[in-house]
Amino acid sequence: MATNPQESVNASDRDQHDGAGRRRFSILRELVRQNSLALVSLLIALFGLGYNTWRNETTEHHRNVRQSAFIALDALGEVQQLADTRFFGAQHSEANRIAIWGRVTLIRDIATLVSADTAGRADGLFTVWSENATAFDNGDAAAERAVSAAIREARTQVLVDLQRLR
Repeated sequence: MATNPQESVNASDRDQHDGAGRRRFSILRELVRQNSLALVSLLIALFGLGYNTWRNETTEHHRNVRQSAFIALDALGEVQQLADTRFFGAQHSEANRIAIWGRVTLIRDIATLVSADTAGRADGLFTVWSENATAFDNGDAAAERAVSAAIREARTQVLVDLQRLR
């Protein structure tokens, strides 16, 4: 028995607190038991919502990559055709040169939406064209091979990235 009146008040408070805590826990347990079906349904709905959101985001990303890749492939084909016309057809008009620059720039910009690897190849193509445009116009076969190789590498990388989307 407590000899000090303060100790007996503290013990009494502690007993009341423990009893109230047990009652609250008991009430909470009963509420969970009564509403278990609703709680399980809520958890399933939240999981489904999370999965659906993730799936929609993934689908949208793949759609964006696919569309960007097709634009890049189209532009790469045009650059190859324009470059071949310029080199082998000896068509050295400014319109042809401007068209090549426009396509090479488009490829560099759109490639960032496909992948980091494709962006690197597109930057490489841009650099190769920048460094070899004048030699290319002068009929330098090494410049033509360098440009064609850069186009081929970029095209190959875009196709690899498209196959990864499966």
